[in-house]
Amino acid sequence: MAHSIGLLVRKEIEVINSDIVIVVRKDGERLGTLTLSKGTIDWRPKSARRGKQRETSLDWTQFARAMRDAK
Repeated sequence: MAHSIGLLVRKEIEVINSDIVIVVRKDGERLGTLTLSKGTIDWRPKSARRGKQRETSLDWTQFARAMRDAK
């Protein structure tokens, strides 16, 4: 029942030319992929096909607003 993500960073990393990709798992099964880039944060669930057809993408202002409004 536990979620599994792994990322250990001891200092700030500026995202310039390479996105940060985080695979999120629950009980060993992939739930989806979170991608952090300079312009957006994107979530692609496991069931999504390649490309952006089913990917959810927010720019950082939209993401900040969504997190602020989530209750």
